[in-house]
Amino acid sequence: MNNSDPYGKEPSRGRHVHSDRRAEISLERRSLAVSSREASSLPPPLMTVEELAALLHTSKGAVYARHARGGIPGGLRLGRTLRFDPRIIAQWLSANSASAGGRS
Repeated sequence: MNNSDPYGKEPSRGRHVHSDRRAEISLERRSLAVSSREASSLPPPLMTVEELAALLHTSKGAVYARHARGGIPGGLRLGRTLRFDPRIIAQWLSANSASAGGRS
C-alpha cells in the first residue's frame, strides 16, 4: 500500500495497459519491424569517420580535412557527427583507382 495515498490506489497516469499486453504489443511491433525490413531493402549502415580512415589508411583528421575541401563525396552531417554512404565511397574509390591506373 502506498503511504501517501490513504485509499491504497496509485494515481492514474493516462491509459493503463496491462504488462502482459504491453509485452505482447512489443513482440508484435518487433516482428512487424523485422518483416518490413526484410521486405524493403534497407541501405547499408553509414560509415563513421574512423571506419573511412581505416579503409583509406589515413587519420581521422585527414578525412575531416579532405571532406572539408570537397575531396570525399557522400558525407552527411548528423548533428555533430560526420557519416559517409558506403555505396558512394565504393564508387568513388573504384573511379579513383581506375584513373590512377589501379586496374589492369
